[in-house]
Amino acid sequence: MKRAGHAGETGNREAGFAPVRVALRDGRSVMVRAIRPDDADAMRAALDDLSPEARYSRFMMPLKQLSPVLLERAVRVAGERERALVAVIGESPAETVVGGARYAGGPDDEACEFAITVADGWRGAGLASRMLKVLIADARARGWRRMEGYVLASNRAMLDLARRLGFEVGASEEGPSVKLVRLDLVRAGEDD
Repeated sequence: MKRAGHAGETGNREAGFAPVRVALRDGRSVMVRAIRPDDADAMRAALDDLSPEARYSRFMMPLKQLSPVLLERAVRVAGERERALVAVIGESPAETVVGGARYAGGPDDEACEFAITVADGWRGAGLASRMLKVLIADARARGWRRMEGYVLASNRAMLDLARRLGFEVGASEEGPSVKLVRLDLVRAGEDD
C-alpha cells in the first residue's frame, strides 16, 4: 500500500510534515515538528528530566536512560511507515524538547501503533491532546486505517484522553495491567 504524499522522498525525513505552532490551554505555545537526527542530545535531556513514573508510563518498564541504540532509533525515522514528532520551545540551536509523539506501522499495513510522552512540567496544559490530534491527522493522510496504542491501566489521564479523542479502550494481550486503545481512522475521518 503506497502512502500518500511520500513518492520520491529522498533522505529528507521532514518531507511531508510542515511544522505547526500549537497554543496550549495555559497560554504557552510550542512548535510541533518532525524529529531530526540532530535532536539526539535534546531527546536525551528530555528523557533524563522525566520523573521515574513518567518514564515507566511511556516505556512500561523501569528505565533510567535510553541506551545509545534506543536513542538513535528514537531520532531516526524508518521511512514512510513511521512518523516521529517533537514539541519544542525556544529557537534552534537552543531548542528544548517538551514532548514527543510517534507512530510506527504494524505488520498488516492497516494499523499503526502510537506512543506519546510529555515533559512533567507540561502535563495538564493540553500538549498530549494537541500532539495526538496532529499525529492522528498525519496517519490518516498517509493512508493508515487504524491507530492503536498500549496504555498502562493505571494511566487514567492517557486512557481518558484516548476516550475523548474517540479511541475504544479494551483488553490487551499483555494482561489486565495494560489496555489496548484503538481508533478507526477511516470512520473518525468521516466525522470531521
